[in-house]
Amino acid sequence: MIKQIGVIKNLVIFFILIPIFFSCKEDNRKVIYRDWAEIKSEGVLRAITMPNSTSYFLYRGEEMGYEYEFIKQFADTHNLKLEIVVADSFENIIELLSQGEGDVVVYDMPVNLNKKLSFIHCGPEMITNQVLVQRNDSTKITNVKEIVGKTIYVEKGTRYEVRAKNLNKEIGGGIDILYTTNDTSTAEGFIDAVANGYIDYTISDNVSAALNKSYYHNLNINLEVGFSQRSAWLVNKESPILADSINSWVANNNKSKKYISTLQKYFKMSKWGSEHISPKQMAISLKDGIISPYDHLFKQYADSIGWDWRLLASMAYNESQFDSSLVSWAGARGIMQLMPSTAKHFSDEGWDMSNNRENIAAATRYIASLNKSLRRKVEDKDERVKFILASYNSGLGHIFDAIALAEKYDRNPQVWFENTAEALKLKNFPEYYNDSVCKCGYFRGKETLAYVEKVIELYEFYKQNMAEK
Repeated sequence: MIKQIGVIKNLVIFFILIPIFFSCKEDNRKVIYRDWAEIKSEGVLRAITMPNSTSYFLYRGEEMGYEYEFIKQFADTHNLKLEIVVADSFENIIELLSQGEGDVVVYDMPVNLNKKLSFIHCGPEMITNQVLVQRNDSTKITNVKEIVGKTIYVEKGTRYEVRAKNLNKEIGGGIDILYTTNDTSTAEGFIDAVANGYIDYTISDNVSAALNKSYYHNLNINLEVGFSQRSAWLVNKESPILADSINSWVANNNKSKKYISTLQKYFKMSKWGSEHISPKQMAISLKDGIISPYDHLFKQYADSIGWDWRLLASMAYNESQFDSSLVSWAGARGIMQLMPSTAKHFSDEGWDMSNNRENIAAATRYIASLNKSLRRKVEDKDERVKFILASYNSGLGHIFDAIALAEKYDRNPQVWFENTAEALKLKNFPEYYNDSVCKCGYFRGKETLAYVEKVIELYEFYKQNMAEK
């Protein structure tokens, strides 16, 4: 079976999950496990996963994650409806599978679990190791021994802490291991901190590191600091034909264009888009009040929703730099970067995503819909614009979650900056996205915050340097 990049979760769960599994077995309730015949007969495949930046998340209203996309491709191949069962912890993953609440765990699970827990590993085999995450600058080191005297930040209670401590012993000491900064104590947060120059080093698995590198081009993840390990998906031992069917699909598809492009989408393609050209360089003639060749369209459709056309132009610039041929890593297209499902819902029949007029028209209909949905949540019209921009970038569900978190944690839910924006950042942490007030799970909110700031900043620049008409 082809080996590919993947994530090994904390091996400590091995000791946590055994008692959970056997306690499930002792339950008197009748547990019904489905194998391939039952799944095909019912036409539904239930996949258990956990939300994070690699396996499963919602973005602009659409389900994403490389493991989600693989199981969706498998289900589509067999004309099955896919149902996602979301677990809130590693322990809950095994509990749900053991109780027959799902058919397959679509999450990287250590291969050595099957002997004790009587599960069958199947699907894409993942080979991972731990790496030092650092920047490509003067702080970069190329040999493990050079870590002596350095400070490494790791998330406490994880395999990264274990590796850091073992590494310190292996090289004879000298590593300063810390667990928190002023802003974060999570593995993904530390990677962000490295990229932004707040800290110099952290440890991550190579898959999470590769995904984050697609957000930050200055990261270096080449120095391995741990041994390779294997993981795969799981099914119950009572579902051997399901396991065989998944294995057969992987063997027949792991070299296909769609399969490979899915990996490239998450681990190679930039999540931030191209480097921005200066607004002064991009604008045709601010002196003459011209921003782009599409100003007449911005004016026409902004008027239909009561917006200043320069605000709509600022959105388009930040979405695509006025490039109608642009396709993002997530599949958003055109000058206003609409996702396919959004475009289909808000466009006329036969709509062409590359047609600038139709792209802008559909985007303004979408903005009008967001405004209607947010009107009762955010009363002030000007403040609501920021919430609309955030919803356009992330999806309305995540902004509703942020509003709910703001209400719960004594932030003003009707003010964006320093209030609901800060609540959106909390959805990066399990203790918050698993909160009962949140309906849309994990979300990496940092990019949405930056998007709103950039659109507003450019809009103010346009207002100061050119006339409205």
